[in-house]
Amino acid sequence: MPSDKEQKKSPEEEAEEKKYSFLQEKIKDEAFSRKKVLYKISWLVGKGLLFGVAASIGFFALKPWAESTFQKNPDKIEIPKDEDTQNTPSEDTQTTQEEFTIEKYKELNSLLTQTALEAKKSVVEVSAVHENGNLLEEDRGADHKVSGVIVADNGQELLILTEMDALSDVSELQVKFVDNTTCTATVKKKDANIGMAIVGVDRSLIKDTTWDRIKVAELGNSNVLSQGKTVIALGNPFGYSDGMGIGIASSVQESVMLADGEYKVIVTDMPKSAESSGILFNIDGAVVGIIAPDLGADTGVLSAYGISSIKSEIELMSNAKEVPYIGIVGTMITEDIATAQNIPEGFCVTEVEADSPAMKAGIQNGDIITHIDKKKIESVIGYHSTMITQDVGTEVTLTGQRRGAEEYVEIHFTVTIGIKE
Repeated sequence: MPSDKEQKKSPEEEAEEKKYSFLQEKIKDEAFSRKKVLYKISWLVGKGLLFGVAASIGFFALKPWAESTFQKNPDKIEIPKDEDTQNTPSEDTQTTQEEFTIEKYKELNSLLTQTALEAKKSVVEVSAVHENGNLLEEDRGADHKVSGVIVADNGQELLILTEMDALSDVSELQVKFVDNTTCTATVKKKDANIGMAIVGVDRSLIKDTTWDRIKVAELGNSNVLSQGKTVIALGNPFGYSDGMGIGIASSVQESVMLADGEYKVIVTDMPKSAESSGILFNIDGAVVGIIAPDLGADTGVLSAYGISSIKSEIELMSNAKEVPYIGIVGTMITEDIATAQNIPEGFCVTEVEADSPAMKAGIQNGDIITHIDKKKIESVIGYHSTMITQDVGTEVTLTGQRRGAEEYVEIHFTVTIGIKE
C-alpha cells in the first residue's frame, strides 16, 4: 500500500512533474494504409509506362532523321579476282570403286538439298513496274520472273546482280526475298555489254525477320570448276519461279566473244526455257555462274556466264561506277600463228561495234592491236584486264598494225573510253 508521501505530492513536485510530462508521451506509428501504398505503386508504374511510350514514339519519329543526318558513306565493295586456269582433269594415281547403295544416294541427295536451301537465302526475284503501272510479268507472260543474287552489302544497301533486260523503261523495281517479303529497289548501274545490272535495296526497308532468312552470296571461282562436277541451279532456270535443279557441268571449255573481252561459259546437262534466268552454285554453295537466256539458245541446255569472267564488272557496278567500253570484238594472234602466217602478234579485230568509241577513233576490221598505252597485249584476257581499269571519259592510245599495200604498218588510235547503253 502506497505511503502518504507517495500518494500526496507537494505543489513544487507537481509543477516539476508537469514541466517534463512530454517526455513520458509515447509516439504511435502512423496507421498502415494499403490504399495509399497501392496508389503510390500505381502512380510510379503509370509514370514509367508513360515515359516508355514517349521514348518509343520519339525514337521512331527521330530514327529517319538520325539515319539521314548521320548516314555514313557506303562501304567500298572489293571482289577478289580469280586467275585464269586451264580446267584439265586431274589424274588419279589409284582408282577405287565403291558400291553405290540406295542409302548412299539418299544421303547424297539430302546433302545437296541442304546446300541448295542454304544457297537459296541469297537468291531473289526482281519484278519491274512500267510507267503504265503494269508489272513486267503481265507484259511478258504471267509466269515470267527475273532472278537475282545478293552479291554485296555496302552498309547502306543490299546490292543485287540481275538481268538488265528487266530494267528497261520501268518506273519502279520490286525485289522479293526468300521469305516472300518485298522491298522497292533502285538501279545502281547497268552494263549492256554483258546484259546485267546491279540494283540496291535500302537496308532500312528490310524487316528484322527477313534479315534472319537472307544472306550475301559467296562468289566462287568458276575457273577451277571442272567437267562433270555437280552444279545447282536456283531462281528461274526452267521458266517458272522458285525453281531448283541439280545437274553437272557438261562443258567448261566454251566461251563467248563480246565487245572488249572473252567470257567463259559453263554448259550444264539441264534443259532451259526461252526465258531462263538464275544462278549456278557449286556443291559448296558458292556462286559459279549467272544463267542468261541468250546463252544455250541453239543447244537447248542451261548455260551460264562463269562468275570469274564478270567479277570486274560486278565490282565496278557495285561501287556505282560505269563499266568502261571501247567496242571491239576480236581474237588473239599468238606467236605460233603470227610466225606461220607472217602477220604481227596481238589482238586481231574481227568486228567494230556501231557508234562505239572504237569506230569513232577509226579502228577497222583486220587491225591488230598490240598495245594499250604502251602496255603490250598478250591475250584477250590481258586486253580486257587493261581496258576494264580505265576511267570512263579518259583518252587512251591504242597502238596497232594495219595491212598496207605491201606490209603491215604501225598505226595509233586515240580512243575516248565510253559506256555501252
